[in-house]
Amino acid sequence: MGPHRADHHADSAALCASRYTIYSKYISLLERNHQAAEADDVRVEAIGKFEEADRTDHKLFLRLVHDQLAIYREQRNDVAIDELHSTVVGRFRRIFGHGHWKTVTAMHEYGQMLCGEKRYEQAEALYRTLVDEADRDRGLESVAVLCIFNALGTVYAKRQKLKEAEAILVRAVAGFRAQSGDRDARTLTAAFNLGGVYQDRGKLSHAIRMYHGAAYGFKDVMGISDKTTIAAFTQLAAFKDVMGISDKTTIAAFTQLAALCSARRALREAEEAYNLALRGLEEAARQDSTDALILKLDLGILYRDVGRLEAAETLTSEVCQGLKDARSSYAPGALTCLGTVYARQGRIEEAETSFVDAAREFAACDEEYSAMSFAACFGLGNLLRGQRRLAEAEAMYRQAWDGARGVGGLQHGTSCTIAEALASVCEEQGKYEDAEEIYRQSLAPGEFRLDRWTSFVLSVNFHKMAGYI
Repeated sequence: MGPHRADHHADSAALCASRYTIYSKYISLLERNHQAAEADDVRVEAIGKFEEADRTDHKLFLRLVHDQLAIYREQRNDVAIDELHSTVVGRFRRIFGHGHWKTVTAMHEYGQMLCGEKRYEQAEALYRTLVDEADRDRGLESVAVLCIFNALGTVYAKRQKLKEAEAILVRAVAGFRAQSGDRDARTLTAAFNLGGVYQDRGKLSHAIRMYHGAAYGFKDVMGISDKTTIAAFTQLAAFKDVMGISDKTTIAAFTQLAALCSARRALREAEEAYNLALRGLEEAARQDSTDALILKLDLGILYRDVGRLEAAETLTSEVCQGLKDARSSYAPGALTCLGTVYARQGRIEEAETSFVDAAREFAACDEEYSAMSFAACFGLGNLLRGQRRLAEAEAMYRQAWDGARGVGGLQHGTSCTIAEALASVCEEQGKYEDAEEIYRQSLAPGEFRLDRWTSFVLSVNFHKMAGYI
């Protein structure tokens, strides 16, 4: 057989079904025919026959293993579960080698299952075996092995072996940083876990440093509303009794936590965090600072959004006056927010005056702030539309749409929100061709102008000022 025919044969073989494909199809057929016992027997047979020649089928093999584990868990058959995991790990060690990522991943999954069942002693022994082997190899730890370091550290912490937990988590953090960088989710997770161990050991300055890095890192990587981000800021904020509530780190943590909880609609927790941050600023003699006024504005917006309109009006009015007295560029934004409160109270004239004045004040601001004037125009458009002053509403929406497109582009959420309102008000006036053109423009291809974080901030500020739900 010539070389070209051998190559053709190899390519064809890659496209052929394997015996584990046949096993999977056969088991599916038996299950469809309600022959569960026979399917279990074939699955167990397939698991027992996994050998070196089947290594390319490891994914199909693991799928069969996971299915069988689910059956054993349902039967509460811990002995069979342990035997099956032992079989899998043993086969992977023999076929791939003890340090191969497939072997390490299989052992990691087994350890996670043991932890889920609170069998921490067994999980520790399993993870310890891998760590000892990695130490003997004296090579660069793979990411998979570093995940084992992190897992072992959390098990040590569960078992109150805090010195050992600290040592292995320090290795995990250093290893992840070297291989994946400071902003990798695995680095941040290990740092967060290390912060917990430092806290339990009374090394509070070390704990704060770890929580601080993890919290702000998670915010950048995972997003401001991710539950892991909130957990990190919650831990950081918990140090108010150690650092003092007036410490700038504590205030910053509560400020971030308030924003996070508000974004996730955890309103009770958000209110508590806002009030604690404000208390910290007061104790630091910064109760009249711009930071304090912005926090009060955010709390007023929170009250607005949960329907506590009287409290919202009181706070927002106070903030408007304070920012105006300070000649702050934030003042038009606060006035726009006050307009939304008046609108929800049904005080139409006061709302309209607030929106008009805010738009005029925005125009006099620096470009960084004046760009947000579209939020005031949109709020006024909503108010006019509610009064059935449709032509005036359309004019305001068009002005808002022009502004939003200039800031975030056609396809940003703010632009799309305004375009939807504009097209709808055109339809209400029977201007169907205009509405169609608006939709067509909104769907036209275009570049995204903003990075993820700036885009999120723009959306949040738009909601605050326009009160759009």
